Amino acid sequence: MERSKMEMRDPILGAGGSQVPVATFPISPAGLPCTAELWLSRDGATRDATSGLIPFTSTGLDQSVNCPITIPAGGYEYRVLLDVRTDGILIAAYEADELVIVPWVGPPVITW
Repeated sequence: MERSKMEMRDPILGAGGSQVPVATFPISPAGLPCTAELWLSRDGATRDATSGLIPFTSTGLDQSVNCPITIPAGGYEYRVLLDVRTDGILIAAYEADELVIVPWVGPPVITW
């Protein structure tokens, strides 16, 4: 399945911190058992961090799903991907139009 683009601001986050991104989207019809998984990846295939499968029931309208995640190692830019499934079948796949930046600063050397 080809990934659709989703809008996102370009965040800068600290490694190891916890964040709760909120994905908002509609699924019709109402009443479907669904899961959403938000994940970060340097290469678009490996899950460097994931919210895990977050269960919800579709409403047929826009609904918000909290996707808690722990930010991975610093020094990289991560792609943000969102997969939505019903009954285990992938029904939508998205990739954010921006990257998550996790900076890394090495130990300083101070010279007198």
